[in-house]
Amino acid sequence: MVFALAGNPNTGKSTVFNALTGAHQKIGNWPGATVEKKEGMLKKRYQKAKKPAKVVDLPGTYSLSAYTKEELIARDFVVHTKPDVVIDIIDASNLERNLYLAAQFKELGANLVIALNMMDVAHRRGQKIDVKKLSELLGCPVVPLVADQGKGIDELAEVSLLAAEGKIKQRPISINYGKDLEEELEKLSKHICQDIPALAEKYGPRWLAVKILENDADVISKVCEEDKSICGSGLESFSKDAEERLGEPVDITIASRRYGFINGIIKSSLQKSPEERIIRSDQIDRIITNPLLGIPLFLLIMYAMFQLVFLLGEPLMLGVEAGIGAFASVLVSLLHSVDSPPWFSELLMVALVEGVGNVLIFLPNILLLFLAIAILEDTGYMARAAFVMNRAMQKIGLHGKSFISLVLGFGCNVPAVMAARTLKNEDDRLITILVNPLVPCAARMEVFVFLAAAFFAPEAAGQVVFSLMLISFILIAAMGLLFRKSIAKQEKQPFVMELPPYHVPTLKGLFMHMWQRTKVFVQKAGTFIFLVAIIMWFLASYPQSAEYGGPESYIGMAGHVIEPLFQPLGFDWRGTVALIFGFLAKEVVISAFGVLYGVADDASLGSTLALAWTPLQAYVFMVFTLIYVPCFATIAVIKQETNSWKWAGFAILYSTVLAWIAAFLVLHVGTALGYG
Repeated sequence: MVFALAGNPNTGKSTVFNALTGAHQKIGNWPGATVEKKEGMLKKRYQKAKKPAKVVDLPGTYSLSAYTKEELIARDFVVHTKPDVVIDIIDASNLERNLYLAAQFKELGANLVIALNMMDVAHRRGQKIDVKKLSELLGCPVVPLVADQGKGIDELAEVSLLAAEGKIKQRPISINYGKDLEEELEKLSKHICQDIPALAEKYGPRWLAVKILENDADVISKVCEEDKSICGSGLESFSKDAEERLGEPVDITIASRRYGFINGIIKSSLQKSPEERIIRSDQIDRIITNPLLGIPLFLLIMYAMFQLVFLLGEPLMLGVEAGIGAFASVLVSLLHSVDSPPWFSELLMVALVEGVGNVLIFLPNILLLFLAIAILEDTGYMARAAFVMNRAMQKIGLHGKSFISLVLGFGCNVPAVMAARTLKNEDDRLITILVNPLVPCAARMEVFVFLAAAFFAPEAAGQVVFSLMLISFILIAAMGLLFRKSIAKQEKQPFVMELPPYHVPTLKGLFMHMWQRTKVFVQKAGTFIFLVAIIMWFLASYPQSAEYGGPESYIGMAGHVIEPLFQPLGFDWRGTVALIFGFLAKEVVISAFGVLYGVADDASLGSTLALAWTPLQAYVFMVFTLIYVPCFATIAVIKQETNSWKWAGFAILYSTVLAWIAAFLVLHVGTALGYG
């Protein structure tokens, strides 16, 4: 049994998906497209004795036209997979826009269930919806929801299961497109039934006829493959006759008639107060989106976010560090009691304590960072921030929607690069992808937190990291303008973005979003970083005659070979080796220092580095780490999203050269100012 979850963006589709599936989710890509695919199994408590049901989260779309990948994927899934039920999530406070997609699902013949979400928002706006009447007019069940509070989810699951089993009857609807267009549709439908019966049975002749007259390229290509006679002059004849009768493009008439059908439904099922209330969202937006206050407020929120990460994270970090120290003591005792070989004991200590342990110490900071981002997203502020920053983004050569991708980069550059998919223009998407690695991800933040804590006072550490954010913003602006002038071939697309109503985030929703992102970090620490730590141990331990992590070890030899390239920046061979391993994963930089200096815990490692470096050298190292080549996973995703190793290689080259120049300037300017 398959449930397809559909709906417009910002209707609470993800909240409903999480409520129906819980943590049993699988995330990937739709075949042949760089569009995220999420699916999960319906919770067992909803399934009862019925057979298991898979829930597939379709891309958010406003219609089932073939103008975007998301629309085509959603439509093809419903047509080809034929899910047992399609659950259309609708924003109850904005029925007119949302019912357009529902009307198209009904025309397509889908087994439809309407999930009328955000009923509380509609009520606050003075709207009263007759759910029973709406269900009668649409010919399908309608379930009212307040998904972020969990209200109505049980009923939605029960109704969907009944609909999937055929126990709730669907009434087909037929939108009247007017006498002139109906005549053309009837002629075209007859032609389709007679000449291409296979497609007529699969899609429905009327639906195919409507799509042909809408000039739907995907449908027209499918029809032409089966019936050459309808292509070319035959198709032009149908379209020309229709336009001559209507006096306007056919697709405009079809859209107008659909909205006329929807308006008739709304008049019969929706009551509005004589004067719609000025909702709280509008009142807040007068401040949040104010042209003068919006940007300073955004910068203040970002500053507060980083201060929160440091001030609240520090005592939690100490607790985790103490726990890892206790684990190390137990591990040493255990290995000693079983007479473990010295090389094996050393390997486990390096891999688990110096490798994974030094990374997991920063788990509280990562949790707090992801929590802050989840709050900004779930409250609705993130969309407002994109709106406020649009003008600034346009001035630096980026699209307004690029802002969302950049903000996600604070968590991880991999999903942030993938988020550029929402940009329809190829140039906008490419430029966003190329500048995204300049945003400091959570892994780089670990390095900054560690070095800032080791070299600067706690009250100054947050300001040091915030200064790195400002450098990041300046470089994003500079490279955005440069890429827009040198790479872009198409005109910039206008910025249109829906502002969802504000929500009070639920603890469950925040936890789900925070955990989904943190889980990736923990899994990486437990697998990838563990393996990298083993490799580093081997390179630092051999040949056997060499001192552990010393100049004669393999890792030391490699560092000395590359050291001349980084000497002008003040880095010795240890810093150089740490940066090289940082290409695999930025978290590994700290572990590399632990291996190279032979120090197990962060406190001792910080003290060791403080004796070897000056605060200026530490800051220069942070600047280089901020800018230089993204991690291997990000490079792989850049190749995937651009479908070109050329742009992946370009990202490596330009970011590393830019990092070297920036670090060189910071070192010499700092020295000239007396900070050396």
